[in-house]
Amino acid sequence: MKYIDINQKFTAKVAEYIAKGYTINTATMSGSQGEVAHVDLTDGKQVVRVLLDSFTEYDSFNSLSGLEIVVGTPADKVVPYDTVRYNTIWNNRLEVIESERFYEIGSSKRRGNTFYGTKAEAEQAEALSVERYKAKSKTSPYIDLTDRYLPLAVSIVKKRTGCTRVQKANVRIHKDSKGYIVSYRNELYRLH
Repeated sequence: MKYIDINQKFTAKVAEYIAKGYTINTATMSGSQGEVAHVDLTDGKQVVRVLLDSFTEYDSFNSLSGLEIVVGTPADKVVPYDTVRYNTIWNNRLEVIESERFYEIGSSKRRGNTFYGTKAEAEQAEALSVERYKAKSKTSPYIDLTDRYLPLAVSIVKKRTGCTRVQKANVRIHKDSKGYIVSYRNELYRLH
């Protein structure tokens, strides 16, 4: 599912309330609390907010995020059609009538588009991402070359530090996916 699909669902939810006889209540729509979008509707008796907001769910190992459409009524007293500017509807204090979550499952790096799905699809995508990361780290192993190239590593440390005496026990040279690295005590020297 793409963002345009979420826009269509948001529009359909607003249209559903308009079909029930609700009208837009502009008096409560000023300001923002960081949400993506909101539309306030009223039937003359109560105000209903249709809200599109981002969310993040945390568990012990990772987090899932996405967008959520929430339909709710204000917990505080809000008078429909009242032009008083302190008639604020707080998103975190809505009495939720219904909600639907769309979890982020991936994105296109070229275009920056985000794709959404169910919670199960997001968990599956996260697990796949972790497996790919693990596989990538296995394909670029750390190779210790100290025994073979210790004299070269010592000369590099002497040249880079300006020291004439170097403790060979503290010198290491290894290769990783990006090239060669010489380490001496707490310093690293990448070779180009």
